[in-house]
Amino acid sequence: MKHTEVALKRPIATTMAFVALALVGLVSVNLLPLEKFPDIEFPGLFVQVPYPGSTPEEIERLITRPLEESLATLSGVERMQSTTDENQAEIWVEFGWEADMAAKGIEARAKVDSIRGQLPPDIERILVFTGSFGDEPILNLRISADRDLSDAYDLLDRNLKRRVERLEGVSRVELQGVDPREVRILLDADRIAAHSVDLQDLRDRLQKSNFSVSAGSITDNNQRFSIRPQGEFGSLEDIRDTLINSDGLRLRDVADVTMLSPDRNYGRHLDMKYAIGLNVFKTTGANMVAVNDRVMAELEEIRKLPQMQGIKLFELDNSAEGVRSSLTDLRNSGLIGLALAIFVLFLFLRQFATTLIVALAVPFSLLITLGAMYFFGLSLNILSMMGLMLAVGMLVDNGVVITESIFRYRLMHPDKPFQATIDGVNEVGLAVIAGTATSIIVFAPIMFGTKADITVFLTHVALTISVALVASLLIAQTLIPMLASRLPPPKPPKKSALMTRLTNRYVRLLDGSLHHKWKTAGAILLIVVVGFLPLPLELVKFDAWPQENSRRLYLPYHIEGTHPLDRVESVVYRMEQFLYDHQEELDIISVYSYYEPDQAASSILLTDDDEITRSTKDIIDFITENMPEIVIGEPSFKFEQDGGGEGFSLQVTGDSTEKLSEISTDLLRVLGTIDGLEGLRSDAAQGDQEVRITVNRERAMRAGLAAQDVATAVAIAMRGEPLREFRGQDGEIGVRMTFRENDRQTIEQLAGLPLYTADNERIPLSNVASLHVQRGEQSIRRTDRQTAASVSADLKDTTLDEVKPQIEALMAEYSLPPGYSWKFGRGFDRNDETQKIMLENILLGIALIFIVMAALFESTLYPISIITSILFSVIGVFWFFALTGTTFSFMASIGIMILIGVVVNNGIVLVDHINNLRAEGVPRDEAIMRGAGDRLRPILMTVATTILGLMPLAMGNTQIGGDGPPYYPMARAIIGGLAFSTVTSLFVVPSVYVWFDNLSRWWRKVLRTVTRGAATA
Repeated sequence: MKHTEVALKRPIATTMAFVALALVGLVSVNLLPLEKFPDIEFPGLFVQVPYPGSTPEEIERLITRPLEESLATLSGVERMQSTTDENQAEIWVEFGWEADMAAKGIEARAKVDSIRGQLPPDIERILVFTGSFGDEPILNLRISADRDLSDAYDLLDRNLKRRVERLEGVSRVELQGVDPREVRILLDADRIAAHSVDLQDLRDRLQKSNFSVSAGSITDNNQRFSIRPQGEFGSLEDIRDTLINSDGLRLRDVADVTMLSPDRNYGRHLDMKYAIGLNVFKTTGANMVAVNDRVMAELEEIRKLPQMQGIKLFELDNSAEGVRSSLTDLRNSGLIGLALAIFVLFLFLRQFATTLIVALAVPFSLLITLGAMYFFGLSLNILSMMGLMLAVGMLVDNGVVITESIFRYRLMHPDKPFQATIDGVNEVGLAVIAGTATSIIVFAPIMFGTKADITVFLTHVALTISVALVASLLIAQTLIPMLASRLPPPKPPKKSALMTRLTNRYVRLLDGSLHHKWKTAGAILLIVVVGFLPLPLELVKFDAWPQENSRRLYLPYHIEGTHPLDRVESVVYRMEQFLYDHQEELDIISVYSYYEPDQAASSILLTDDDEITRSTKDIIDFITENMPEIVIGEPSFKFEQDGGGEGFSLQVTGDSTEKLSEISTDLLRVLGTIDGLEGLRSDAAQGDQEVRITVNRERAMRAGLAAQDVATAVAIAMRGEPLREFRGQDGEIGVRMTFRENDRQTIEQLAGLPLYTADNERIPLSNVASLHVQRGEQSIRRTDRQTAASVSADLKDTTLDEVKPQIEALMAEYSLPPGYSWKFGRGFDRNDETQKIMLENILLGIALIFIVMAALFESTLYPISIITSILFSVIGVFWFFALTGTTFSFMASIGIMILIGVVVNNGIVLVDHINNLRAEGVPRDEAIMRGAGDRLRPILMTVATTILGLMPLAMGNTQIGGDGPPYYPMARAIIGGLAFSTVTSLFVVPSVYVWFDNLSRWWRKVLRTVTRGAATA
């Protein structure tokens, strides 16, 4: 080990090198961006086309389908979904994680632009954008007051929104629930008819009367002037005085022009009062916690303003607080684990100085890792912190093994401290390198294999663990030997010491197991059989993304159909009144609700864990049993999956949206017979009653009108027509022309809508079209360019894997019409994909570990004896989970992946030492006894430090990001598997080593016999 020799010869340089690296790490702590999640870009793009006031069928035909056909030509499309309602079309295009989304975004915009001429001309904008975790708001505020805030846009914009936007690190601020006023041109239907005003002609005149263009430049007296014709409206009076025909008719004669707030089709409540939303976004790379602190400080100043008195600012969701609490919990768990690990080291070593030397690996490795993260352009987030936390217990392993070997040689050669140190490092040098390599290489399939959301996230965990372990290896082979060589070795344990007695007892038991081969083989077989009995598997609950009850409850109302906004609001208010009547007994802090004509939901915030008087489950049961009956909906609690995936859903595809609605309604009845499915609902619910206008093409043609002319006139009258913005004192203000509310109330008024023929003859709409009322679609959903309907539900006391066979049996008996089919939703796909990817990565990790060990031992047989420890570690995981009642989740899979790279380290150190002794001429059995006795203490020390380092995490309830999946399944998987495999492999690995060594001897004997026979022949 040349680097060890250099460290011993240059102690000052070695010390200064690590001090410099540590200082870089300390500086990096303040420079690293602090985020909830790394800024990972989603492999998909979102296309949104606002088209208010239309029908889902019209938008689907004119906008959604053409866009789908165009976007489907993009390369690498894996999935496409669209939702079309009466206001907009939304299309989500999903790609693989390998896709370059910046390039895909440009390509998608080009595809959209290529068909822009096929889309309706009155589309104002088409939004195409990609997204990442960095695009999510860091702070969601809700604003309420005793007074009406529905017209308070200017107040909130000036005193709240603009002040927050100016802060460093804030990229944008969204104000929701209150809109700037617009100029509304309210047409009088009677006057329009009396003066024979053509609506399309009126629209064109108003557009041409409000303009500002550049018309070139002229030169006069050697001075150049720009020419800019001015035709903009300067005031509302200018708009009212606009001439609209050649007879001197002005706009004021047929319409009222006024400033009004836009019509609102949604609402928010906070604590039973009308509320407004404020979302704050940070700039890319900014420190989330620092930006949040600046925003919160500014909000305190805003609260003191006289204009803001009586206005309540409520933090609905504060991501920075979740990050802060989660990182604090991780830090505290790490410090406690480190303290426990150091205490264990002291118990074993019985020397404070030696314990301190070994423990130096932890802070130095972590600081070096933080410095590397800064130069790699990474952030300090929940995932990277998880990697650092998991590494804490493993960072002393290399130092323990090397220090133990050094001091053993120092005791044998007390007069040659430097040479003894080098010999001690050389003896275990390759073993610790191989052990570190196995712990790191297990992540190779994650970082370089199949890309999925799981592996992309875990890559950030793997990077920090890998860098920390490499740093600890470098420290263990340079800094620790340099310091250890200058300290007197600890005295060997006395014969009466606990460690000595334990070692002697272990060697005797091992000797007995080697001499009673058949009994040992029977015991090993019995452990394997008992370990894989159905009992532990039946006791362990499997759920990749378990639904955990948090202290924030989400209660959707599942509104059936579409209703007037005030009716939906009354339903929400009734539910809120019930909740506040039981506020104290249900631990309710606040209730926030959001509602639209076709949907509503309430978020119930409960007291924190330290103020609980009633469990979450009891609160849910009480509300479910006692909530008021809602005629227009069926409220039920929804539990978001911790991984962000969908829960239970079943999708039916076909041609007719109406038929899909009927099928999904029938499926609600069928699936309602399955226990564990709660809150069944369908997204194919029919919309409200609508007036269908069918143009008689022959009559329209005789009148000189095209069907499109009729549709445009109706749209102008009913939906309104946006015109060019009006420039007022406060900037640009929207302008919309529409009929007065009382002129578009009845079907008769619509039938009398005046149209003008090519001869300027006025005719009513009813002359060229028929009007009839029927129920329309609330929204149209399509998957992969097929019309689809989904049935979804919440899971209670069950998992997706448990309900899947029951659903398959029911659907096998359910008869679908020809041309219709069904499949499971994304929740099942995600569950299967998670399990498949994790299993593949675990198997690939084991294969790579075998390759590393085969290269180390120059043998393919000896590594198999070490691989057996992986088998016993998996057995230990399931039995430990069965005994502690822990659900086997995705986080537990991560624990097993880390575990298989850790458990082999002890076997590598043991087998490597046995082989070294045999190379020195020691007989095999004696080498096994001596090697096992020599390595027992470092093995127990490394296992104890790893387990105790994870103990606070295993016993706590720290969650990813404060509201994500908990860490404890991962920590318990490592603890249970490592503890059980250590106890068993201390006997199993030597026994299997003997079996394969005998097999190797027999094989060599057979080869010699065959060779001699061939030579004789």
